[in-house]
Amino acid sequence: MQPLNRRRALRLLGAGAGVSLAGCLGESDPGGGADGGAGDGGLEVDVFQAGATASRPPWAEVGDRVGFVRVIESLDDVPLFATADDGDDGDGGPRPPEDLVEWFEETDFEASVVVSVQTAAPNACYRELEIDDVGTETVTFAADDDEGDGVERIEAITGTAAAVDVREDEAEGCAQVETYPAAYVRVTGEDLPSAAAFTITNGWGDAGEVRSDEAPIRPDDLAGYVEPPHDPQNVPAALECDDEAFERLPATGDDEVAWGETVDDDGDSVFAMRVENPQYDGDADDVDRALAFERGDEVRIALRNVSDDRQSTGNRHKYNLEILTEDGWEDVRGADPDARIGYTDEGLLHPPGRGFEWTFELSEEGLVEGHAHEDAVRVCPDLHPGRYRFRFWSVAGADSIAVAFDLVA
Repeated sequence: MQPLNRRRALRLLGAGAGVSLAGCLGESDPGGGADGGAGDGGLEVDVFQAGATASRPPWAEVGDRVGFVRVIESLDDVPLFATADDGDDGDGGPRPPEDLVEWFEETDFEASVVVSVQTAAPNACYRELEIDDVGTETVTFAADDDEGDGVERIEAITGTAAAVDVREDEAEGCAQVETYPAAYVRVTGEDLPSAAAFTITNGWGDAGEVRSDEAPIRPDDLAGYVEPPHDPQNVPAALECDDEAFERLPATGDDEVAWGETVDDDGDSVFAMRVENPQYDGDADDVDRALAFERGDEVRIALRNVSDDRQSTGNRHKYNLEILTEDGWEDVRGADPDARIGYTDEGLLHPPGRGFEWTFELSEEGLVEGHAHEDAVRVCPDLHPGRYRFRFWSVAGADSIAVAFDLVA
């Protein structure tokens, strides 16, 4: 079996792709509450209590979901939840706890599958999930095609999971922060299904069935917008910088631009991008006003994996910040010719629901702050009112994905 060492575990997480390992809340011992024994139908069941995190997972951003379930059938499928921080991995990043690594290393995926389960709770004393009634039965899932009644009835691993307040003394204080306890359920038996459906009860007592075919997030779940609905009201002339040594950053991967969403060869969503205006608190349906920014405003952009599988991108610096001019879209940034502006060619894996976020102040300094080449890159000329586009050019499903907004003053 291929070992799940710390470096491999972080790679599977999509290290650098917005997934972090946060410290467990409270003093529960992750893994220490593992249950063992026989489930329904003679299945062997072992539970690893992964503890709780205050880091809000993607599924919790969506409506009234009570939790999330995922089936793991190999080490390549391991989507580690944010769990206990066990120190440094040697590269300055976090590493998964030793006992969790060992637990996965000892899992024989020829005979077992693992169901990862997570829910939400009102305070830091909820650090475990009570897992019960694990078995298999026929469950109704959404069908992969539009034929028939749109559903299919398949065999699934089933069970119940409930958030547990683990304090022994009711007088014990609990940090009043929303937490997300998680557990891994290892099921061993013959001819195990590849799907799961658990009835999950969160820390407020809300219960519901959660199936493994439910992605953490879909395009319609994302906050924000893709672009203003009207044509640009101001289109300036081609950009000219008074510094003759200034060379504008080139437009990269501009052959195919997907606005707001990329899809795979089957037409299924892969990545979605939205732009938000943190200053706007008006009617959410008034997209014109929501995407009208002024100098000094903050603009926030989010890219999310909206598929059911891990997806890869390049690093977060592979983007253009452009304005629509009479000569087309031009990046507002550039550098001197002797500045070595290059980008590394690594690929980053994003688990479902994860991705990148960017926040900029709409000023000449704000649009280069935090860039990989911040010391060399600058904006020239000063920002004009007009239609601006943020375009990320290292994404699956298209040459690039973009969103747009207006700078009105």
